[in-house]
Amino acid sequence: MKNKDYKASAQLFIEAVGGKLNIQSYMHCVTRLRINVINKDIVDIAKVKTSKLTKGINWSSNQFQIILGTGVVEAVYAEVQQILDDPKKEITENKSKDKSLEDFKTQAKNNKERLRNAGGVLGVIQNAMKGLGEIFLPIIPAIVAAGMAMGFAALFKNLGVLKPGSHFTDIVDIVTKTAFDFLIVLVCWSTVKKFGGNPVLGIIVGLMFVSPILPNKGEIASYEAWLKFQNNGGTEEQWKQAFNKLPELVEPWKIGFIKITGYQGSVLPGLFIGIIIAYTEKNLKKIVPNAVNIIITPFLTIVISFTIGLMILGPILLIIESGVLIAVKALLNIPYGFGTALVAGSLQAIVITGCHQILQGLEMQLVVDGRTGTGAMSGSIFNAIWTVSIISQGGAALAVGVKEKNKDDKRLHMSSFISTLFGITEPAIFGSNLPKIKPFLYGLAGGAIGGFFVGIFNVRCSGMGVTVLPGLLLYADSVKNLLLIIAGNFIALASAFTLTFFLFKQKNKEKIEKVKI
Repeated sequence: MKNKDYKASAQLFIEAVGGKLNIQSYMHCVTRLRINVINKDIVDIAKVKTSKLTKGINWSSNQFQIILGTGVVEAVYAEVQQILDDPKKEITENKSKDKSLEDFKTQAKNNKERLRNAGGVLGVIQNAMKGLGEIFLPIIPAIVAAGMAMGFAALFKNLGVLKPGSHFTDIVDIVTKTAFDFLIVLVCWSTVKKFGGNPVLGIIVGLMFVSPILPNKGEIASYEAWLKFQNNGGTEEQWKQAFNKLPELVEPWKIGFIKITGYQGSVLPGLFIGIIIAYTEKNLKKIVPNAVNIIITPFLTIVISFTIGLMILGPILLIIESGVLIAVKALLNIPYGFGTALVAGSLQAIVITGCHQILQGLEMQLVVDGRTGTGAMSGSIFNAIWTVSIISQGGAALAVGVKEKNKDDKRLHMSSFISTLFGITEPAIFGSNLPKIKPFLYGLAGGAIGGFFVGIFNVRCSGMGVTVLPGLLLYADSVKNLLLIIAGNFIALASAFTLTFFLFKQKNKEKIEKVKI
């Protein structure tokens, strides 16, 4: 396809929706150009269909979706962006027969407020989840690919194919871990873009929060678990039997009473920081003189956003993490499977906040505590809890995929499900379940049901770090526990799938109009 075809179609699409004045915002997903219009009545659908690139159209409320296909949508979006950003470009606009666009802008704003007020808290939550979905749509393909690679890498490591310490294994780790370790960078970039800021500033600030100079949060948790183990009378030999090596001395920085750590693997901080970046930049542009705006605004935006994230948001997150750790410990002490059900039913909600990394230290402690005085491993139940909480989100994503009519979206949901089989939930949570709210909640419920099962039968293993299919190897030393964890996986997956399939109903049923090309 020639570039001029993309440019011509982009021009045609803009004119067909009523021109720049009728476009509130625009974005793209894997296959569709999504244009939020002010007045949907003046959109010329027939004109859109005259483009040979158009594979179909779709309405979702006031969002006009032009189905273009993978690869094509990115090229057309770039041309649309170039046209709309060019102040000299004249765009033919469809005129309303009885109302001006300014009237429709006012009406649209009033309708938006009316709908939000009518929906109450739920309406606000739904809008927030929709925005969350739009933020994560561009990130999902990278996370899915990295998740699949990480799952296979974990499997091969447990089978002994990948040897620890080899350069090849290190290269595999780079391929599989980079996207997740730098997840806050991707989230910052997409959030800043969503809220109308300079996405490059989001990348820069995001990179600052995962700088190797900052103490790694996961390594801090490991070292704190080791110190606690020592204080309880544990020895180096016992620790090495479980984890092969001692953790390095890594502690949070302290500036006065403020503790500072990195944000490796965090999601929610990236959202807040991205919003701060976008609004800081917008407001600075209003007050900084034009002559120095290009220098002063980016500099102050970076400094202000990074300082707020490091000195205010970071300490608040550490307090929340401490509370999560105390709560999880307390819940695990509740007997008869109810404690494990509550933990498994809430773990993936904790993952969204980024506070789950603090649980790594707790899990390490449980693994080591599982050893008796003779050195026999009775193991930890925490891996089983993690596993059922993960696969249940996969079950919900699978149900969403089965019910989905659009082939491209169906493939996305199915890919998200497959990632959960290897212990990666981010694609399922942010790509399939959370934007729709109820599937995510049904996934949590499925996790709780699976957690109750593994708690009742006290399903334990001798290690940590891998879950679901690769994690089955951790249970290979006990046929009983292996069968029980397989059963727990099935129960959690089936519960979440059943709840989602029968109780979740898509709102705003959309008819997709196909055209022959």
